Amino acid sequence: MSGAGGGVEDYELGNGKLALAWIGNGAQSGVYSSDIAALPSPNNIAGFSKQSVDLSLYDFELPAGKVELGLVFAAENSGKNANGQEAPNSQGGAVTFIHTYEHFLSDDGVNKLSLQFGTGAAKTFTSGYETTALTNGTYIISDEPDSWRFRATESFVSDINPHFSFSPALIYQYTDYRNMLGDVQWLSGGVRPVYHFNDHFDLAFEGGVDHVDDSGAGPSGTLYKLTFAPEVSLGNKFFSRPILRAYVTYAAWTDGFKGSVGGNDYMDATAGWVWGLQMETWW
Repeated sequence: MSGAGGGVEDYELGNGKLALAWIGNGAQSGVYSSDIAALPSPNNIAGFSKQSVDLSLYDFELPAGKVELGLVFAAENSGKNANGQEAPNSQGGAVTFIHTYEHFLSDDGVNKLSLQFGTGAAKTFTSGYETTALTNGTYIISDEPDSWRFRATESFVSDINPHFSFSPALIYQYTDYRNMLGDVQWLSGGVRPVYHFNDHFDLAFEGGVDHVDDSGAGPSGTLYKLTFAPEVSLGNKFFSRPILRAYVTYAAWTDGFKGSVGGNDYMDATAGWVWGLQMETWW
């Protein structure tokens, strides 16, 4: 949860801390809803507003690590477009549980497990909106009041020794949109091992797979990818930044995703290559 708003954070609670914030968000979009049969127009837009109240309890020490608990209440409203059409308004709540285990496999290793459940306007687990790409543009998906989502993630990062680091990640998500989008299951997994020759040069590899089972308007299928990337960085850690990498990626996908991956250049393909340069940094 992040965005423009206000609140308090790091309020001491003995064994943990508390944060409470209000976050507001506004956007414009064509009205895309199960109540409207016609394809929305990118030029006939309505205003959307979303208010979120976020309560977080965090840094609670347990024998097996730290725990964070988040509670969110969100309300979403749709204005009318020029035709008087509007998306349904909705409210909802969400709960997030995060367990962090430090010193996992190495002194600076971190393992994180998260479980989330949300309903209505809160099922995005963010202060923003969920969107969908149609043939004539990208539109906000209005959150049906009785829609819901469950998400679980497991990941860790570990610098095993001065020459090797790696990080795997696993995500499972199930969404019941309660409209023409149906229900969608998403399973994603990947791993990035990195071999560090010295403090400034390394080779990264990354393999990943995504599977989507969609009962609504979207495609179902599986995508596989493999990436090779020589990198120049300031340090020999997994998260050493800034970093400059050259990369080449090969991806393949099942027939269910044909026409949905890679844009018009891969409209009739089920595999392809991409390569380029990336600069990554933060502070």
